[in-house]
Amino acid sequence: MEVKKGESSFLENMKQEIDQITKKEDEILKKEISSHPLYGLLLQSHLSCLKVCSCDFDLPEITNTADDLDLTKLSLDPDSSFEATSPELDHFMEAYCSTLRELKVAMEKPLIEAHRFGDEVYTQLNDILSSPPS
Repeated sequence: MEVKKGESSFLENMKQEIDQITKKEDEILKKEISSHPLYGLLLQSHLSCLKVCSCDFDLPEITNTADDLDLTKLSLDPDSSFEATSPELDHFMEAYCSTLRELKVAMEKPLIEAHRFGDEVYTQLNDILSSPPS
């Protein structure tokens, strides 16, 4: 199938228009997400996961990122008031936050177990070294 020059430029123009529309829709979606009431919680949950990955937490009880930062009221669009959001976005934000919390717990478990094992080995070695020779 051969495409003529006129058709080619028409197709290029259509492609550019579609790209512009897509970019505008992406920007609108980003603004809706960043101004959503759960956006701060989403960031908090994400940072908690990153904190676990970097092993930057206190064991045996891992501290919550909320202790370090108050992200629950954060919005990237400070001029926006919390407008009515779509039920789909509400559901997505709730599910994403919940999934991140579950992921954090799943990542913490083997790290906590490994830390406890190391503590037990350390304690046993200290007991052996501090006991009088027979």
